[in-house]
Amino acid sequence: MNSARFAKLMASDSDSLDLDEVSLIMSAVLQPGLDEIEWFAALDLIAAECPTPTADGISRYLFSELGFAGNREAYYDWRNSCLDRVIATRTGIPISLSILMIEVGRRLGVELQGVGMPAHFLVKAADSDSVFFDPFDGGRQLNRLQARELFESITRGQAPWSESHLDPTPNRAIVIRMLNNLKAVFARRSDEVRFALVMQLRSQVPELAVLEADEFDSANAIFN
Repeated sequence: MNSARFAKLMASDSDSLDLDEVSLIMSAVLQPGLDEIEWFAALDLIAAECPTPTADGISRYLFSELGFAGNREAYYDWRNSCLDRVIATRTGIPISLSILMIEVGRRLGVELQGVGMPAHFLVKAADSDSVFFDPFDGGRQLNRLQARELFESITRGQAPWSESHLDPTPNRAIVIRMLNNLKAVFARRSDEVRFALVMQLRSQVPELAVLEADEFDSANAIFN
């Protein structure tokens, strides 16, 4: 059922996906029996209690007052990619904490955008291209130079910088990045069931299905 809903949402090439809905569907696939309604309500409550409906106000509320933070001790735990677990434990990875911030903003009429900087996801207000938020690091604000310095620190100068790294990322691309993360996490673990579930979700995203079919053909060509 959840897999079919995911397939229906991803069948369109539209970027107007609600990240909370897609994220919770993915969580429910990985955690059978998950009550999505409970976590929609939890998001609604968080937003309703935010005292200042601005990008900066949302960041302060989530990361200073409520204490949401990056999970540095268990960064590669697959639960960090599940929005319900992020809400329950108040920890996550850059992209899942960013989704939380974006979805709280959406409920408050504050348009926030994901910024898919390689190696470290950020958030920005739709009306600003000079201020970025790092949800993994307590919502710390960064200017463009500081964002570049963060990128160069994480990549240890081994990857070239491009100003396009700070462009807003469409919601569809955010979902694909989440699936890429989950594939990488489960590829390292002996959890064949959840790995298969992630691969099933990926097969329902047209561009990923084509990519993996090409990879499969390339791998088989070695034995032909």
